[in-house]
Parts: sequence; structure tokens; C-alpha cells
Amino acid sequence: MEENVKLEKIKHSCEVGEKVTKFFFVFFIILSICCIVFISIIAAKGNEFESFIQKHVDLGHISFENSIGSSKAINITIMNPNNIHSDVEAVRDALATKPYSVVFMIYGIAGLVIFIVMAVMMKLVGGALRIIKEEENPFTDKAIRRIVTVMIVISIMLFFGPGTVFGILGLVVTWVVHTVMDYGKTLQIQSDETL
Repeated sequence: MEENVKLEKIKHSCEVGEKVTKFFFVFFIILSICCIVFISIIAAKGNEFESFIQKHVDLGHISFENSIGSSKAINITIMNPNNIHSDVEAVRDALATKPYSVVFMIYGIAGLVIFIVMAVMMKLVGGALRIIKEEENPFTDKAIRRIVTVMIVISIMLFFGPGTVFGILGLVVTWVVHTVMDYGKTLQIQSDETL
């Protein structure tokens, strides 16, 4: 009887988790659409965007130093277009005529890629939680594969983002989670065969 209560709690947690991942999936899709709109506006209104940014740089509202407003403790560096160098003539021409557009389009594309990856990860996690909630055996190959895939993607993002150590730590945690879930699957198979 106690096991049934535990299973119901797990299924309820999975249901709540699935709703949370759906919310974040929609949230990241909206952010992706905002990035596409941002990139489109910059591409369509390049000259106006350049003059707008230049005006606010001259007024001191936008800075390319390691500060945002009065917050100097936060280390956020906005890419200075004057520090970008390229051997490609088209890139040099774009940087010469529309340097701010190039920089902000790079940020828009980077944000778009990150938000799409996060949306896909939320979809995978939500699917894994749905499988765990609906199946008699939560340790199915499909659920394990989805969870491990998400953890590998997160580890790769950590590897190229915060640093190598975090990426390696993420891969170790992924291996441990995979091993524990595989062990649970094996125990479930043995339990089913015993019955």
C-alpha cells in the first residue's frame, strides 16, 4: 500500500513537472520569435538603427565597457564593433558601414540559437516526464534516452559556456544518472520476471 502512495506522489510530481516544462517551452518559443523580430528589424532598418545607437552612445546611454548603468560589479561586456577584424571583404564592408547592426545581429542570432535549444530541451524533458507518469515502468529506454540526451546537451553548453570544468562535471553527472536509471530498469525487469 505504501508503494502505491509513493508511486502516486511520483506521478503527481511528473505531472507538475510536465506543466512547468510546457510553460518554459512556450516561454522560450516566444523569446525565439522576439529574436527573429529583433533581427528582422535591424536588417530592414539598418541605417535608422545605426543612427539610433550612435545617438545613445554619444549621449552616454549605451556603453561598451564592463558596466551597465551604475552596476559596475556585473561583468557584462558588449562587443565593441571597432575591435572586430575580419579577412573577409564583405564583413569588413558591413563593419565599416553598419557596425552596430552587425554586433546586435550577432547577439540576436546567438540568443535565437540558445532559446531554440532550450525549447527543444524543455520538450524532451516534458516528454520524458510524460512517459514516466503514464507508464507502469518509469525506467523505459525511451525515458532514459530523453533524459540523458537533455543532460548531454546541457553539458555541451556548459563546456562551451562557463568552462571546461563545468562541462566535464556535467558529463560525469550525466553518466551517474544514466547508470542509476539503467540499474533501476534492470531491477524492474528482474522484479517483473520474479512475479
